[in-house]
Amino acid sequence: MLGDVRMEGDGWQIILPENPSAAPRVEIDIKHAQNSPMNDRVLCEEAIWIAKELMQSVKARRFADWPRRATKPDAEGRVRHPFLEIEESNLWYCLHCDAEITGPQIAGSHWHCPGCGASPINIFAEAFWLGPNEEKPVPVQARAEGQGTEPIASIVDPRPKLDLSKDQVTHLIRAALFEDATNASERMGAGLAEIWVDDDLDVVVSFEDHYWPEEKEPTAAIDVAAVLGIELELEVMWSDPLFAWPGLGTVTQSTAEYTRMMLDAYRSHGIVEERDANR
Repeated sequence: MLGDVRMEGDGWQIILPENPSAAPRVEIDIKHAQNSPMNDRVLCEEAIWIAKELMQSVKARRFADWPRRATKPDAEGRVRHPFLEIEESNLWYCLHCDAEITGPQIAGSHWHCPGCGASPINIFAEAFWLGPNEEKPVPVQARAEGQGTEPIASIVDPRPKLDLSKDQVTHLIRAALFEDATNASERMGAGLAEIWVDDDLDVVVSFEDHYWPEEKEPTAAIDVAAVLGIELELEVMWSDPLFAWPGLGTVTQSTAEYTRMMLDAYRSHGIVEERDANR
């Protein structure tokens, strides 16, 4: 999966990252924390060995698309970027940590930064992002051989978690406004309404006065706010309507019918529809 190898069992998972210098991760479901087979060190090591065997074939498939020089430095230590194939150098730079990496180092780490583990798309032959007055890259501090290869075990809770964001609240409130709308005009009002959500997730909805009746309470939106346990404040804003005679939309639920009536009204006043001449 995206260059990683994953092995799963009942309540556990082993993840072998694509980055060869990254340690294997062993994740155990919190419900199986006491009796997981991954608590057996010998069994865990055998499972990781199987995953590493599979990783060899995964690497072979990946390297088949790379130029030979990407993994085989020449006599001067120059290697070719696996994706930016016109780039060849004996020194490379990491966009994430600004490290300077030799050709043999980057080839040996399969083009992941030996310092921070950044992926190949973050490795470049020049540190073009640094200005003339910024600190120059320094040689990467790579891990010693064998360091960092011990598996990292953790207890995880795989149940989905909900951390409501401003964007999620905005979508829920707007969906409720469309539920409250009973005609084409009010649906346009639901779409035009400006919704602000503060850091406490309390909401202010500002309706466009031409399309949402000032006396109409958005009961569905109020109910959504109550379920979320947030405050909902309503206000009205005044601006020019999108089209003349906005009240035409109050007599139909069909947006197509409203559009027809609106165009007929324009034509009845001798107004010819003008289209953008640049289209």
